[in-house]
Amino acid sequence: MGDYSIEEKMVKCAVDALLDKMAHDVVSLKVGNVTVITDYFILATANSGSQLDAMIDGAEEAMKNDGYTLYRREGRSNSGWVLLDYGEVVIHLFTKEMREFYNLDGSWRDAPKQSY
Repeated sequence: MGDYSIEEKMVKCAVDALLDKMAHDVVSLKVGNVTVITDYFILATANSGSQLDAMIDGAEEAMKNDGYTLYRREGRSNSGWVLLDYGEVVIHLFTKEMREFYNLDGSWRDAPKQSY
């Protein structure tokens, strides 16, 4: 992948996996300059609980296959929100209703954003 940083490689791996599972409104937010929590957030939306499960499985499998460690998983697909914490990259997977409720897109609007 050329001269990409480890964080950028992680983002690409996760985004590709989510797009393979037909995720909607996939964005990455480069939050490292505005928080010490992580370098990137990835946000993606599912149309249903079963699609959310597929997105979780796809992201976890792709990240593991590329050698990235899952440090923490929070939430459940039946709640409409799941967080996958890979340290430098945190993946937030939502149903449409939960994405609107949590509004991370708006909360982090000052962070550089890339849509996929």
